[in-house]
Amino acid sequence: MDKASHNIGLVGLGVMGLNLARNVASNNFTVIGWDPQEEKRKLAENYKIPCASSIQDMVQQLESPRKILLMVPAGAVVDQVIKSISPSLAPGDIIIDGGNSFFKETDRRFHKSAADGIHFLGLGISGGHKGALEGPAMMAGGDPEAYAQVKPILDALAASYDSTPCVDFMGKSSSGHFVKMVHNGIEYGLMQVIAEAFDLLVELEGYSYAQCAALFQEWNNGRLQGYLMEITANILAKSSGERPILDEIFDAAGQKGTGSWTAQNALELGVPVPGIDAAIRMRQISGNWQVRKDLSNSIDGSINYQNASAIDVELVEKAIYSALLLVYIQGFHQLQVASKEYGFSYTLAQVAKTWRNGCIINSQMVRFLADAFESIKTHPLLVPTLGDQIRTDIESLRFVVANAALSGLSLPCMSANLWYWDAFTRAELPTRLIQAQRDYFGGHGYQTGPASDLTSFPWEEPTN
Repeated sequence: MDKASHNIGLVGLGVMGLNLARNVASNNFTVIGWDPQEEKRKLAENYKIPCASSIQDMVQQLESPRKILLMVPAGAVVDQVIKSISPSLAPGDIIIDGGNSFFKETDRRFHKSAADGIHFLGLGISGGHKGALEGPAMMAGGDPEAYAQVKPILDALAASYDSTPCVDFMGKSSSGHFVKMVHNGIEYGLMQVIAEAFDLLVELEGYSYAQCAALFQEWNNGRLQGYLMEITANILAKSSGERPILDEIFDAAGQKGTGSWTAQNALELGVPVPGIDAAIRMRQISGNWQVRKDLSNSIDGSINYQNASAIDVELVEKAIYSALLLVYIQGFHQLQVASKEYGFSYTLAQVAKTWRNGCIINSQMVRFLADAFESIKTHPLLVPTLGDQIRTDIESLRFVVANAALSGLSLPCMSANLWYWDAFTRAELPTRLIQAQRDYFGGHGYQTGPASDLTSFPWEEPTN
């Protein structure tokens, strides 16, 4: 075999990187790997993935233009790897960052690489370690010429839906990583809604874990079908000895930052995403476990079952559906605004189609959204099929949230999605008073109409 014969190099042979390398090899492309840890290189070789003796050796064994996929932790490590391989690259070679890098960092790397004549792609990859092996969803951004070069490999790697690969080019520079960031923000919201539904069923309706597992599995066979619903049913059915495995897991949820990036960016863009915000805050509150324990002991934080009403599971299903749909809509609204603000070229339908299979948030609902967004020209809430669907189910969400609130059961994400809908469906809000307050103490002025000039009122002068 010619020394420079491999189609792609892969740096970082952790679980995700190794599985992607195996995926490449199983699709009749040649891949060579490298990792600084010898044990990871040996494991890769056990799977018949050849490994280079050094990162420079890996570069030398790649066909031109060289294609190098980085599967390393986001942050400084990405820059260190780029710095180490750049001297060995030639103009036209391609670096692909497949980690969860912050999109503004991807912008910087894209422009720096372009100045050096190197193509750079930020590649959002979703699907976890299983998806990496069997077919993830992927969102690419950066140089279109580079994407065209790697597209045959990515198409082969990706999951598919209706024979269409779940991978696409989202536009310039950091667009792929931006779309993946919002994907993860949506993921936070969906997971929180599902967790709240589980809490409701156990705490207020007295369901066992086994009953919850059966119900979630039933829902997964209907319009709530999705990867997260599927794994929730599987988790609830698992036992460790005589105890449910869930009872052995410490009650605090971690996070790696992508959800927070989504929320921070939404603030910068002026896009409300309360369902995502609530999910992030609940993970933060869960980490304050000692405070929760102390408060619960001191004020008897148990559920007030006397105030709880029996809730039909069909009503719970409708509440879940409307809450999940509103989380998706908030994320897609952020994507919509960002595409204009940053000059990204993706469409909402294109993004939704990429998420139809392989990724963590793939579901029947996102397939419904892919169809609904084909000709979208306005806020997602104003798409008739979406608005009609929410109106069908929102009263169930209202009943569930109200019943839980009276019982002292916290459903923050469901509640946030409900007030998001209620606020958007009111023509008049009390915010005119807030603007008057701002003008009173700060002289900020106010408008008398959406296009009027600012005026101000002499608030502290006597009025008749």
